[in-house]
Amino acid sequence: MRDLVELVGLVNKTKLKGSGILKFIIEPDSKMERLFDALLDKKVLSDEDAKALFYEGNDGNLTSLKNKLKERLLDAIFLLDFKEANFTNRQKAFFECYKKWSAAMTLLIRNAKITGIDLLERLLRHAKHFEFTELTLDILRVLRLQYSTVDGDIGKYEEIKAQYLEYEKIWQMESKAEFFYSELMVQYTNSKSTKSEVTQQAEEYYAELKPFMSVCTSFKLHLFGRMVHLLIYNSENDYVKTAKLCEEAIGFFDKKDYDSGLPLQVFYYNLIVCYLQLGEFEKGQKAIERCEYFFEEGSFNWFKLQELFFLLSARTGHWEEAYYLFEKVVNYPRFDEKQVQVVEMWRIFQAYVFYLIKIGKIPESVLSERSKKFKMSKFINEITLFSKDKRGMNISVLIVQILYAIAEKDYEKSADRIESIEKYCSRYLKDDATFRSNSFIKMLLQIPQANFHREASMRKTDRLFKQLQTVPLESANQAHEIEIIPYEVLWTLALESLGLKIWKGK
Repeated sequence: MRDLVELVGLVNKTKLKGSGILKFIIEPDSKMERLFDALLDKKVLSDEDAKALFYEGNDGNLTSLKNKLKERLLDAIFLLDFKEANFTNRQKAFFECYKKWSAAMTLLIRNAKITGIDLLERLLRHAKHFEFTELTLDILRVLRLQYSTVDGDIGKYEEIKAQYLEYEKIWQMESKAEFFYSELMVQYTNSKSTKSEVTQQAEEYYAELKPFMSVCTSFKLHLFGRMVHLLIYNSENDYVKTAKLCEEAIGFFDKKDYDSGLPLQVFYYNLIVCYLQLGEFEKGQKAIERCEYFFEEGSFNWFKLQELFFLLSARTGHWEEAYYLFEKVVNYPRFDEKQVQVVEMWRIFQAYVFYLIKIGKIPESVLSERSKKFKMSKFINEITLFSKDKRGMNISVLIVQILYAIAEKDYEKSADRIESIEKYCSRYLKDDATFRSNSFIKMLLQIPQANFHREASMRKTDRLFKQLQTVPLESANQAHEIEIIPYEVLWTLALESLGLKIWKGK
């Protein structure tokens, strides 16, 4: 059913239904139309939903209906109009060029050679302009055969042959760059190699690609080649050098005669991560404003961009900006229906926002009515995906629970929660990738030992605090999302929440 949900969403997004064409694809008032509308309205999200609505358990008929609807929608793909979609002109050209390529090949197969060849000759100019190398090679291959075996036109044949050999070399360079990038990324995805191994391999790959990039300005070659170059410094957490490379890449793709789209999204995103890690709020804010054009509002990538903006604000002490951004995102239409990783990340951000509200760092005068209500127990129950991420975002969840309990002066609850994570620490937070989190949680563990007394807590954690500072946030080998507010800042806030009297609870 997921494939149908995806296809129906695509058809709806491209306004095929509103254009009136859909009634020629799906018969009005038919079961197929009822299923389409139910999928569109999210009344049907699974086979069980569809059975209850249509067939009361008849699997055979439902399967037949689903297959017929899928075939109709697939047949309608080439009728979709992407001209009004939030795509760059290169993305729109990609769809239009391949649609014309399919039309031209159909014409040639049906022996309409005059029309088919004319279409290919005109299409070749567009494919070259937008640097669709593989499509350009396919067109040149067909034209080469036409001019040699059918027309016998020596002049045209020699011209096309020369172009084919030129683009074949470009394709080989692009293919090598794409392969090298894939080889590096699969190691990141499966965590097979150490960062030093990835760095060395990336350096070797880039050394081979650099001569190609100096003589060829191909879109695909520079996209993958620059990403390989980026991985050298990404793997070393050299955010200053990475930011410089991102700016250079953005400058390169901005000079293209068309909107580059994907590369600009990729390099802007990496640039913002650099500014996040370096604590450069103003630069990061400007980069986000510059690149929002490339992200469709409400898309998964748009939400990821807002995550970076929130983290940038929270990391640099711009807490009111973080609050306003939080309100903007969670009040976005149908926010609760977005991908679970998006929703849960903002639930975690919500807990940190309310912690800042609780300790007075975000003034109550700016709060909406919704922002005055928060229950930690409800928050914990809502985090189902990231609670399994023991060495990742679950660390942020554990920490905010402790901080919130301390801020509420509920020292008994704080002591219980702190005690419960001691075993967690020894089990999951043992290597370099969690060094800062391990150090900070050990500091929190000392607070009950100091009877929640501010001065005593500072004395007991002096060594651990210095240990934490030996690995600054910008050089830590950890996912950039984990530390929502720098631990040094959180420690200061936690101390401010403690009293000057010794707690005499259990």
